[in-house]
Amino acid sequence: MDDDLYRTVAAFRTLVTTLNRAKTHERLTEAAGVRLDKPDVQVLVHLLDAGEPRRIGAIAEGLQVESPHVTRHVASLERRGLVERVRDPDDGRAWRIALTDDGAEAAARCRKVTTDWFEGALSDWSEADMAELSRLMVKLSDDLGEFLRTRLN
Repeated sequence: MDDDLYRTVAAFRTLVTTLNRAKTHERLTEAAGVRLDKPDVQVLVHLLDAGEPRRIGAIAEGLQVESPHVTRHVASLERRGLVERVRDPDDGRAWRIALTDDGAEAAARCRKVTTDWFEGALSDWSEADMAELSRLMVKLSDDLGEFLRTRLN
């Protein structure tokens, strides 16, 4: 492995650690004006990004966690009025999880805080560097996700 790859992996680890710190989550939810656990935010933002109701299994797959984990958080979010169950149009026996208006608003505020952090950190970057970062992050996410799915499953 070459030095560039070592530096890339080290920088990625640092970034992930920073974003996963409990204090970072506390600052996120405080700035967004919501009182939610990290998994709750992840479920809400995942649904917002998906743009449509999703089955529990699809949410779990998207978040790369087990379905029972998602089921517990969805139940909590449902009690708080942030998500609701809607019939699956493809299978009337099944249910999908949809954001309520309050859930969509909470998710949008959380997503905006995170986006604002990145915007602030990258404010001195050129448009070309921003476009390259976007392209490479999507490529890294897709390729690493696919590599791990085929190797670990």
